[in-house]
Amino acid sequence: MNPLLKWLALRNLKPKKGYLSFAFLIAVLGVVVGVAALIVVNAVMTGFQDAIKERLLSANADIIVMRRGGAPFVKYRYAERKISEIPHVVGTEPFIYVPVMATTGRADTASSASLRGCVPEKEPKVTSIPKHIVLGDWELFKRNPSGVVIGRQLADTLGVTLGDQIKLISPIGRKTPFGVFPRTATYTVVGIFEVGMYQFDSSLVLAHIETVRRDFGFGDLVTGIMVKVDKLESVKGVEKEIEKTLGKDYVAEDWISLNKSLFSALKLEKLAMFLILTLIVIVASFNISSLLMMNVNNRAREIAILKTVGALNGFILKVFVLQGFFIGLIGTAIGEVLGIGISIFGEKYKLIPLPPDVYYIDHLPFKLHLTDCLVAAAAAILISTVATIYPALRAAKTDPVKVLRMGED
Repeated sequence: MNPLLKWLALRNLKPKKGYLSFAFLIAVLGVVVGVAALIVVNAVMTGFQDAIKERLLSANADIIVMRRGGAPFVKYRYAERKISEIPHVVGTEPFIYVPVMATTGRADTASSASLRGCVPEKEPKVTSIPKHIVLGDWELFKRNPSGVVIGRQLADTLGVTLGDQIKLISPIGRKTPFGVFPRTATYTVVGIFEVGMYQFDSSLVLAHIETVRRDFGFGDLVTGIMVKVDKLESVKGVEKEIEKTLGKDYVAEDWISLNKSLFSALKLEKLAMFLILTLIVIVASFNISSLLMMNVNNRAREIAILKTVGALNGFILKVFVLQGFFIGLIGTAIGEVLGIGISIFGEKYKLIPLPPDVYYIDHLPFKLHLTDCLVAAAAAILISTVATIYPALRAAKTDPVKVLRMGED
């Protein structure tokens, strides 16, 4: 960069006392607020999305394999063996799903729940629920066929703890000579988990798959097979390979597809918020443009003198464009520091609690991504620089003869 060009641009950034000084401060603050808001909102949206992903995967498998149309899954052992041979698959587990009503027998304690029959030995390879046990022990659950592990919110709703019994009532009844009667089963609570997502903590009940099969009349059938892969990037490829291996009668759905509407909404919301908050930077660019227009008028004589000693129009143009670039750079730097600081502080102290039954999580998360910070910085500097084009063109078109003659008058 031309040293003279840089010196002139920096020199003109020091406005004279009075209104120009105030205008300079407002222009910089506009960029600061815009960049900080972009970073904080992007951190919140990214953190919210990542938190939901993490909690969904903590209680769910990466891929669910089922028969098309909800047909009975009979040859599940063969399917499980074939799936486990696919590259990137690190765990498989058959499961049975039963919607139930959970109660302790007292009239005031009842809640809808989801009973999932699992294989306790395979569960740790597929989900992280065993790692989120807050009361009880997973090993005890493995040894106790009549035991269940339930979510913490559900335990609070039912008013039960370790050693208490709960009754599960299924709407899938059994036929008798006297009509259809609902199936019921009583289990002992041997573990309570908390994954941090209300959807699971308030309704999920885990029991031994063989016990569920016996108590609710499933015979040798399962609902489907849960699959865990080594890394999330492999999900789509493994999903296609499973369908290719098992045939057209089977469907494999990954965790993104199962929650497609949720993640599509979050992605669209993040983009919308970015575009809306970019308006703050655009408004700040108007301040920069106004400041430079006043600066051009205020330094018209200096511009005229530069042109009389040989400065070309392009040189004058670059001086004022560089001024806008420096204003944007200063505001962006301060805004980045402020936005990153707020995000780190907000995440560390969990400043904004949320109702978990509405937002799935208990606090507003902040998660910084380098890409979001760079995009916010690039957008702010680019908009600030573009805002200088018109004032810079006006400065370049200054007529030195006319300006100097007016000065003599």
